[in-house]
Amino acid sequence: MSSKSKERKKKPSGLMSAAGLISFYEDTDTKFSISPTVVVIISIVFVAAVVALRLILP
Repeated sequence: MSSKSKERKKKPSGLMSAAGLISFYEDTDTKFSISPTVVVIISIVFVAAVVALRLILP
């Protein structure tokens, strides 16, 4: 392949770049990860605490 065809593949297509929809990928290695189940449980506990406090303290 020529260098021009390689450059053309690296650049996003016209419509996507014009709309600001440029895709990129990052390698993310976090020290900890939270599963979606834990996030839902924490949210439910938080909502229950707010409702309980609202009922206890008018």
